Amino acid sequence: MIRNVSPAVATSYAYVNPVVAVLLGISFAGESLSPREWLALAIILFAVVLVTLGKYLFPGKPVIKSVGRPD
Repeated sequence: MIRNVSPAVATSYAYVNPVVAVLLGISFAGESLSPREWLALAIILFAVVLVTLGKYLFPGKPVIKSVGRPD
């Protein structure tokens, strides 16, 4: 996977897995979250989206190199 995507995207599973676990706990185990925990969950998901789509949303500025005159 590391050959096909950036390291940030390849390691994003570390942030997504806990979110999936929480959602499964809510769905199947009857767990509940406080408003603060819902906010934290949304922030985590938003951060993963930014990491995944960051290069498209915020492209880097082009580097312009000056070419010296040959003597």
